[in-house]
Amino acid sequence: MAKSSKRRHNNTGSSAKKQLKRILAHANAQSNPLAALPSAFLTVNVAPCKNNGNADGDNDALSNKHGATIHYYKSPLPEPILKQCLELFERNMGEMYRKSEWGLNMEEKRKELLHEDARFLIIMLDENDVDDVRQSASPSNGIAESAVNMTDDANEITSNTAAMAIDKKTKNASKEEQNVIGFAHFRFEPDEDSPHNPLLPITYVYELQISITSHGLGQKLMTLIELLSLQLQMTK
Repeated sequence: MAKSSKRRHNNTGSSAKKQLKRILAHANAQSNPLAALPSAFLTVNVAPCKNNGNADGDNDALSNKHGATIHYYKSPLPEPILKQCLELFERNMGEMYRKSEWGLNMEEKRKELLHEDARFLIIMLDENDVDDVRQSASPSNGIAESAVNMTDDANEITSNTAAMAIDKKTKNASKEEQNVIGFAHFRFEPDEDSPHNPLLPITYVYELQISITSHGLGQKLMTLIELLSLQLQMTK
């Protein structure tokens, strides 16, 4: 009787391991699980705001940008995006880490983000909003209208100067080099922290960094991760 019970226990354990392996393999094989979600779930509003940025004035860079979209990435991230994620982490957390006993090790953080099982949700400003910024310097906008009493020559100089300033800031940067405003790093893995259920698949969030606040961007990312977890049969 004891041998039979032990045999059934071993069979159950083997079956659970196979099930865990199957679920994790399926989850990690997904190239874009966000494709199953409505587009409204993947867009966010970063409307103009004042006195809401960090000490570096990041919000000033967003003053004329409205739309942003959430993208799914598998490791390795494209180098320009990886660089921005690391910069965002250091900007948000660098001071705290430097003051801690373990210090700040950006090389280790880079390796963490490059782990083969790393998955990401990246919030990127929409490319069209760059065009909107350029259009804001056209004669039809409020700036030009407020200068109706100026001479034609002065209006032309003002318009051209504004356009040149915007082009100087955006022309030489690719979309990937200028658009990241937040990211979440997570992985699909076994629940090794639970001694009672070590064979359950879970979604583990390693990092959540946002460049601006009061827009609900962090909450949006966490909600999407929860939806993906349900969709891909994670237990939590």
